Amino acid sequence: MKTSLLSFAAALGLLATTASYAAAPASNPYKDRKEAIRYDRKMEAERARREAAQRKLELERQRRLEAQRRAEQQRAAERARYSAQHHNDRHDDHGRHDGYRR
Repeated sequence: MKTSLLSFAAALGLLATTASYAAAPASNPYKDRKEAIRYDRKMEAERARREAAQRKLELERQRRLEAQRRAEQQRAAERARYSAQHHNDRHDDHGRHDGYRR
């Protein structure tokens, strides 16, 4: 009697656990799919935001380099202009005292 009662209780427990697993799925597949789509869109938006920030930084770096290059060219032109203006002043008296000045 004890054995049959114990078997019956074990069978009832097994039936209850099997029925609870079969009754409702652990998660709704549509909900999981929606969440996956939402997550993918969120990650895509985040990636696009990161890429836009990276492009912005690269453009700013290019602008800085271009401004630096223009400033260097301007300084070189000013040096050349100054050198051309003062060339005669520096080279007039090379031991030549014949009264002829260039």
